[in-house]
Amino acid sequence: MRHFNVPYHATLHFSLLFIISPFFTVNCQFLEIFGLSTGDAGTHDRGPFQDLATQSVGLMKFLQTVQKNPENNFAKKLKNPLPSMNLVDGVPVVPGLLGSLPGAGSCLPRGSPLIKDKSPSFFQNMLRNIPGAQDYLASLLPSPKVDVKALYGKFQWAMDTPSVHNRYCATTEFMPQAESGNSSAFSLQEKFRAGNVDAGEKVAFGYGIIHRERTYVYMQDDPCPYQIVVVGPINKQHGQYEYVILSNWARFPMIGLVRDLRKFYADYKDQVETDLEKAGFMDDVTGSNPIHYADWSKCRKATPINYLSNVLTDLFG
Repeated sequence: MRHFNVPYHATLHFSLLFIISPFFTVNCQFLEIFGLSTGDAGTHDRGPFQDLATQSVGLMKFLQTVQKNPENNFAKKLKNPLPSMNLVDGVPVVPGLLGSLPGAGSCLPRGSPLIKDKSPSFFQNMLRNIPGAQDYLASLLPSPKVDVKALYGKFQWAMDTPSVHNRYCATTEFMPQAESGNSSAFSLQEKFRAGNVDAGEKVAFGYGIIHRERTYVYMQDDPCPYQIVVVGPINKQHGQYEYVILSNWARFPMIGLVRDLRKFYADYKDQVETDLEKAGFMDDVTGSNPIHYADWSKCRKATPINYLSNVLTDLFG
């Protein structure tokens, strides 16, 4: 059985959450009041079949992309026998598939503390209990090679999926944790205002793993991993990506992160839309708009006074 050297620090933050989960069961609302996201903050309440038409189009485009990719040889892969299954500490593991491990390419278990219980993607929810399914489907698509050092630092949210996300003034910061051979791990911190621009600032956490050319990003708003599906150019002065696009093999939901909003709209917006259309993220069948462009015009820097005011409002109305 093959083993992958996934850096230890990749799952440190979420491992701590599992250890102390009994203490959070009753006090999730209390944590939200004081600014810590419990997974549901900044997202819409969704029915199990919401946006199914749009998601179905995304799935069809996934299959079309697989068919057009000559390197995948999809039909040949389907004819090969499935790998045998082993158990590691009671967890089913498919040899050769990093994604068969929960939290290391596969979806996190249901009931994970401070994590939204269901993925916004209907199709990811269907397959999350099948060991290795997520990683296998992700492997059928070409993915950009990610320079982890160019990823570090803070991004602003410029695009998201409006039926899923309900965040304002959102930022995501990638921070280094560990590197080992062809594997890297990083942590991330998110800050946003849930529901409207005047709401109290929330803080959320996550982590990511890069193994060879596969990148998995775990956030509290989805138990299943995001992947980096598009990377922008690297700024020659700072050595950082100008933008990155996060999504998954099901193409739902999607997040667009940029370093500089003005530069993005002036220099890269049209190119990003072209790249997303080629990759099947633009929905021209159902007539709905799957992309929402964030409005930062009313965003103001959070201050201690704002924080105390929002806490008192949540506590006493």
